[in-house]
Amino acid sequence: MPPLKVDRSLMGTPPVARRRLPAGQTGETVIAGAPAAQDANVTGALPPQVPEDDETRMLKGAITLSEYVERHPESRATLIAADQLDGTTDAVMRAEGAAELRRATTSLTADSIVYEPPTDELRAQGNVRLVRGEDVVEGPSLRYQLTRSEGVFDKPRYTLRRNLQTGEDLRTTTGRGEADLMEFRGENRVRMENATYSTCGPENADWYAQVDTLNLDFESEEGEGRNGKIVFKGVPVLYSPWLDFSLNNRRKSGFLTPTFGTTNRTGIDLLVPYYWNIAPNMDATIAPRVLGTRGLMLSNEFRYLDENYRGMMRLDYLFSDRILDRDRHALSIQHMQRFGERWSGSVNINAVSDRDYYTDLGNRLAITSIGYLAREGTLSYSGDWWSLTGSATEYQALANLSPIYSKVPLFVLNAYRADLPAGLVFRMNSSYTDFRIDDPRRDQGRRAVLYPQLAMPMQTSFMTITPKVGVHMSNYDLQRGTDNAALPTSLSRSVPIFSLDASTVFERDSDLFGQGFVQTLEPRLYYVLAPYRNQSQFPVFDSALADFNFAQIFSENVFVGQDRISDSNQLTAAAISRFIDPQTGAERARVALGQRIYFADQNVILPGGQVRTGSIASTLGAVSGELLPKTWIDAALQYNTDLSQTERYSITARWNPRAAQVLNTSYRFRRSTTNAADVRDIDLSVQWPLTNRWYAVARHNYSIAERRLVEGLAGLEYNGGCWVGRFVFQRIATNVQRSRTALFFQLELNDFSRIGSNPLDALKRSIPGYGQINQSIADPIFGEDF
Repeated sequence: MPPLKVDRSLMGTPPVARRRLPAGQTGETVIAGAPAAQDANVTGALPPQVPEDDETRMLKGAITLSEYVERHPESRATLIAADQLDGTTDAVMRAEGAAELRRATTSLTADSIVYEPPTDELRAQGNVRLVRGEDVVEGPSLRYQLTRSEGVFDKPRYTLRRNLQTGEDLRTTTGRGEADLMEFRGENRVRMENATYSTCGPENADWYAQVDTLNLDFESEEGEGRNGKIVFKGVPVLYSPWLDFSLNNRRKSGFLTPTFGTTNRTGIDLLVPYYWNIAPNMDATIAPRVLGTRGLMLSNEFRYLDENYRGMMRLDYLFSDRILDRDRHALSIQHMQRFGERWSGSVNINAVSDRDYYTDLGNRLAITSIGYLAREGTLSYSGDWWSLTGSATEYQALANLSPIYSKVPLFVLNAYRADLPAGLVFRMNSSYTDFRIDDPRRDQGRRAVLYPQLAMPMQTSFMTITPKVGVHMSNYDLQRGTDNAALPTSLSRSVPIFSLDASTVFERDSDLFGQGFVQTLEPRLYYVLAPYRNQSQFPVFDSALADFNFAQIFSENVFVGQDRISDSNQLTAAAISRFIDPQTGAERARVALGQRIYFADQNVILPGGQVRTGSIASTLGAVSGELLPKTWIDAALQYNTDLSQTERYSITARWNPRAAQVLNTSYRFRRSTTNAADVRDIDLSVQWPLTNRWYAVARHNYSIAERRLVEGLAGLEYNGGCWVGRFVFQRIATNVQRSRTALFFQLELNDFSRIGSNPLDALKRSIPGYGQINQSIADPIFGEDF
């Protein structure tokens, strides 16, 4: 039945607002605070009929109240409905039996409602349910002022829905709880006493946070509580005298959840971080860290961000290591600056107190396997077709490695123009470097390199051909080390280089495992000619023999760096075939085959190397892609046709039938070019559901040649719906003689907090295709685990 609306300002003597219903029906409804409409069944005088607008159509039932509010969110119309409705619009209105009151985005139902229009206040009793937007509060009684959104709810049960930002993703989280008292302090502020909060569903309340007082401010999107504790499965697992947190996963000052774990190098490892939101573009994390066998460490990280610069500074300081009886520290400073449209610079400084710092105190393979720490500063200018960069770089060697050359300074000038007459393209690479090293036996000195090149790309509808010519010029001014004292101190060389690159692409419709694809065939020929220059007296500052792979076979020089320029008379022939989904354009699979043919011996070598003879180098083959449904294969082979032997090969397979269910296996072989043993590694990793809640995770990376475990990992995950438990054991070989073991235990409470030590970084790195079995927004400390 359509509701009746009454505007008391348009009426003389306030009538009793009452709708008469046909015989056999019960229930009466009133809307107050909207323009009046004519209704012959209302007691009292009403104004003349007004034009039939949305309000009139709503009263006649042509549109619903929800549709009206959606069209007119500014409306302050109030709807009251009940089995029995009595009162006057200028005093008190009483609704009894299935009482309901609605206004805009607020809806209230109860056994009885007493509403006072002059003050816009109400009292509700019995099975009270208040809905404000997507928030729902239920309880026995409520006192509420509609205009100011102020009131008190006794013994409420509440459900709050909020949008949370996780990186670039926006999603919704739902929190539930109870309280002895809920006080509404305006549209966006709530205070609760003896309150609980959980993201678990009502049927699965495995964990909850409980506080004596809880204040939520949805305008500033901040919350605070006093005397809080987290209860998991009925057992308190964490207590804090105060809580200070963000309601939308934004940055806010306060203590973060402590993390703890254990390793064989540190014993118990406990971190208690405090996050300081200094400014919108600046923050810091200060974290005391207790290492059971080492002592007390203080970790500090400071981050800043601006339109023209950004950076980070971090200092970890261990006071008097109990085992080594000395202070230890690690420092990292990173800064990037844009000085204008063309000028930019950066600083990257890293240092540790001793070479074994990361081996002893780091717990990730990316940290424990670091060989050298860089200390570098750069300044760059970008012109319209050229760029100039000046830098200074030093390195700190770790884990008893030999020192490497510092570059103090290094200047790099590069130029590129593709708008020359006749379609010519000019490119120039040049550099000036002063190499220094703290080793009297090794050479030091300055090297200048200039390499101008001129190319002429020629493209037709079916083929691209690019001839190129250049001259690589180098000059050395040296201070010889004791090992090379008899060699000259000034050296120069000039090597002309010619290359010709030709390629084309063919396409056709094809089938792969019963599915239609566009198949390409992309043959390519690459010829290089460079004369021999004797370089046996030249030092080796930064050069090495390049890896032989599909990227390298299309390069001019078989060496990386500038100290060796190979003599070449060679042709590389290769072909790639791709299978492309015609609907999405995604590459489904790829097959590649390549070979290099030598027309002359290569005589330029590194110290201790051998002259290359023979006409055909190794043949390369590769296959990759989703060759079977949910199965990815990546295989590569290098075969030496002169020696009729396999130089190396690798094969990796991944089966990933669905999220959080993946099996990886790989085998890698590389034939040794020295007296050392061949490299033979096997790597197995898995994440697999054991039941609908239990998941197993494991990795076994084993060196067959060295007969030792490179990395091992095993653990279990449990998905509790609104929480996840993880128990992971990891063992990493930090060098030939030493290894590091770590034990991770983590309780992750969805969209709330993480307790324990976080193994996610290790799991994602160790198990390709690892799927997180929940998507919590709780952030790790320092952006990643310590």
